[in-house]
Amino acid sequence: MTYFTMGYWVLGLAIVVSLAGAVVGFACVRQSTMSVTAHFRMVWLVAGSVSIGGVGIWLAVYVNMLGMGAPTGVVRYDLTRTVGSAILAIVSILAGLLLAGREVRSGKLITASVVTGVGIGVTHYLALGAIRVQGSVQVSVAATIEVLVAAIVIAVGVLWVSLRIYSIGLLTAAAAVVALAVTGMHYLGMFGVGVHVDKATAPPTGEDLFTLFVPVFVLGTLSLAVPITAVLVAPDRTARVMAKARSTTPPPRPRKPSRTPTPIG
Repeated sequence: MTYFTMGYWVLGLAIVVSLAGAVVGFACVRQSTMSVTAHFRMVWLVAGSVSIGGVGIWLAVYVNMLGMGAPTGVVRYDLTRTVGSAILAIVSILAGLLLAGREVRSGKLITASVVTGVGIGVTHYLALGAIRVQGSVQVSVAATIEVLVAAIVIAVGVLWVSLRIYSIGLLTAAAAVVALAVTGMHYLGMFGVGVHVDKATAPPTGEDLFTLFVPVFVLGTLSLAVPITAVLVAPDRTARVMAKARSTTPPPRPRKPSRTPTPIG
């Protein structure tokens, strides 16, 4: 497989897309921790899952795959698997956020990260499994395992940042790390893809990703516009939440004064 048939701008665009999705998603999850009702918390979590999973992960992978090409012939994609991978990416992030809860607890964080990481790994596997060429495509088991491990590590970072960091500046820096990690995970998986071209077989059926690029990219951009607007108009309760967290922390116990021994005689 060749990876940059359309130029290296595809790589840059994918990183920017992933960064934007992660930043907006983190901001939505931050708002969810400050929601006063369970209903609004779920709305914020769904918006965050769409931003992180649908845009920050799936759409970034989609953009990267625009530059993929076979040594000879055309590349097509199975539309059902492509759409299914997008849905799975969103559901995986949402499941992890719900399992993790509102506070960092090691047991919950590990369970949520494994569930989310496996979902992200399967998402990427479905995306690669959607590739159709005039011949056959093989995805190595070793590469699949490596992607799965990388996805779990990414999930740990995403969930930990979502629960521990409130500063927009730090969230943006964390989103940049996530964007680079997602891009690295994608190419780690791509290195395990083998293509065998057989001109005796029928041409591949399916969709051309570049034809779908404009509607998919517009849809992804619009999916970020709504939460961005909601975050901007929502009241910022960060200071109140942090003050509450400090107030619930028990004060340190006073130290007992040392007793001076009474001299004898």
